[in-house]
Amino acid sequence: MASLANSPASRTSLSTATTATLTPPAVTNAAYPFNKAAADAILRSCDNVDFWVRRSILAEASCIFEDMLSIPQPPPGALDDDDTKDGLPVIRLTEDSQTLDKLLRLCYPIDDPDFATLDELRPVLEAAMKYMMEEATSLLRSRLVKLGQSQPLRAFAIACALDLTHEAESLVPLAYTAHCAFVDELKDISAGVYYRVSHYMAKCTSPKHGVVKHSSSGAKKARPVSIVTSILEPPPSPNPAAAHPGPESTTEPVPPELLDSPSADVIFRSSDAVDFRLHSALLSLASPVFRQMLEDRLAERTPGPPARDSTAVCYGIIFVPEDSATLASLLRHVYPLTRPSPSSFSTLKSLLTAAYKYEIAPLISALRLALLSYLPGDALRVFAVAHRFNLPAIRAAAAKALLRISYQELRHRYVEELEEIPAADYFRLLVYHDQCGQAAAACVLTHALTYSGAAPSDSSTLTTSPTASPNLGRTHHRSTSSHGTADTSATPSSHASHRRESSHRSERVPAPPPDPARDMRQCSPSKKRNSTCHVFLDERSAEAWAHFRAHSAPRWWLMYVYKLALVVRNRPWGDVTLDRGLWRSALTRAAECECCRVNFLPGFREYAEDLGGEIERAVGKVKLEIGTPTTKKS
Repeated sequence: MASLANSPASRTSLSTATTATLTPPAVTNAAYPFNKAAADAILRSCDNVDFWVRRSILAEASCIFEDMLSIPQPPPGALDDDDTKDGLPVIRLTEDSQTLDKLLRLCYPIDDPDFATLDELRPVLEAAMKYMMEEATSLLRSRLVKLGQSQPLRAFAIACALDLTHEAESLVPLAYTAHCAFVDELKDISAGVYYRVSHYMAKCTSPKHGVVKHSSSGAKKARPVSIVTSILEPPPSPNPAAAHPGPESTTEPVPPELLDSPSADVIFRSSDAVDFRLHSALLSLASPVFRQMLEDRLAERTPGPPARDSTAVCYGIIFVPEDSATLASLLRHVYPLTRPSPSSFSTLKSLLTAAYKYEIAPLISALRLALLSYLPGDALRVFAVAHRFNLPAIRAAAAKALLRISYQELRHRYVEELEEIPAADYFRLLVYHDQCGQAAAACVLTHALTYSGAAPSDSSTLTTSPTASPNLGRTHHRSTSSHGTADTSATPSSHASHRRESSHRSERVPAPPPDPARDMRQCSPSKKRNSTCHVFLDERSAEAWAHFRAHSAPRWWLMYVYKLALVVRNRPWGDVTLDRGLWRSALTRAAECECCRVNFLPGFREYAEDLGGEIERAVGKVKLEIGTPTTKKS
């Protein structure tokens, strides 16, 4: 196979295929009416289709086309080249032939094209707005709203991406009804916009909006209102409080070494007009971006006579957009100065943004570790920042930390960093939390079915099945094979002879280690003890309870597992097994049974911890399906 792959024939065919792929398509002419010889200009699409058009029509439809077509005509008899064809100027456009055909039909005095889907409409609308075609844009905006009746969330996202405020406002109520479905256009809007859309009806029914009215029956009815400013724009609320102690406004003073160094040769002026007198050599070593800035600045300065003042800077003043606090923190990692930790999450985010902008690698590494220190309290903010700067390990850790809160709490939690990541990735975070909840609940229910049947009905032979759940690994086996597994092939007679031999060996038999599975099976109605903790089911019970009808289990244990499954479905975290409410209720009920109180309660905490570990393993198999972000790190 290797010789065939490297043969001359295979290399020739591969070269031919590559050449065919890279070769642009041949130039062809568009269909009627854009193929008339009376045209006085040619528009060439990106897929090499020529549209023969009239300047006067396009000039009336678009001021952009009017400027583009105002170029002088080629002289008569000019030879064809890339810019001329049949004596007409050729203007290359970035739109494909299908988009350009529909766009030009909206300009010509012919029937307008039909737009059956948003996929057909969007590129034409973008082109109409690009070339400032007012009438075509107006028609397409109306069509966008009409198509949005069937696909509201897609149409809303397109309107937001194109800054069509009026259309977005009209589509918000419908977009709210479809916000639980994923659409590709979510990548074009921010997670903050999606958050506000998903909470639209909550805003509409809020008393402060004055939209709650009572019907004749006395029930409250909500009607949509115009609140697009709170949908498309971030709320004017202050920054959320940082999880770490310390006021948000606390900043370190600027070191004097950065302000008044007598040997400085360049000045960086911050956005709040603070001058930093710095050294170009250190800046160039620390950051390739700084080095390029200095080189560009030096190239701009015109040479002149040498300055009389030996302390005069060589590069002059360079303006930077960062404020003095951020710039001072940044320069601490350039100069040999003390480097205190960021005083707040907002400070850390600003510093991380500047570090990536100027490509200061040591600072980026230090701030990555600092991000982890804000888990789990600021997990959503950490997730957004880690995703923005493509830090997958930190992003995954933050997503897992968010499992500590319920799904509903996550959906209702807003942080300002949601404005900086795409809604599509925020949607995937919600899906990840929901899938973890499903995995955790399924794990608990599977555990209940396995655990309640972990031992055979004959409790005198306490043999655990090898297929029992992992948390039964500490189970004491009375009979094991040479490989250490339970020997279930032993006959009752062999067990009887084993018991007779054991009675002659010693009167003291060491007590087996605690095993909740075995001890729970000891509490059985057949023991004729206080069996009030057991559930008695008959054939009329639901089919889902058939297993527990065959294997009698304590009532309090069933309720504990059932409630646990409900809780982890919404909050899939292993420590939930030791939740105070579930724990207290289970212990209280178990203490009412004489058998469970003696046999089961001593090992119940260990049992709950093992079950929590089993939940963690099940949740750990769920993957966060998020790729590389497309947002800019500005």
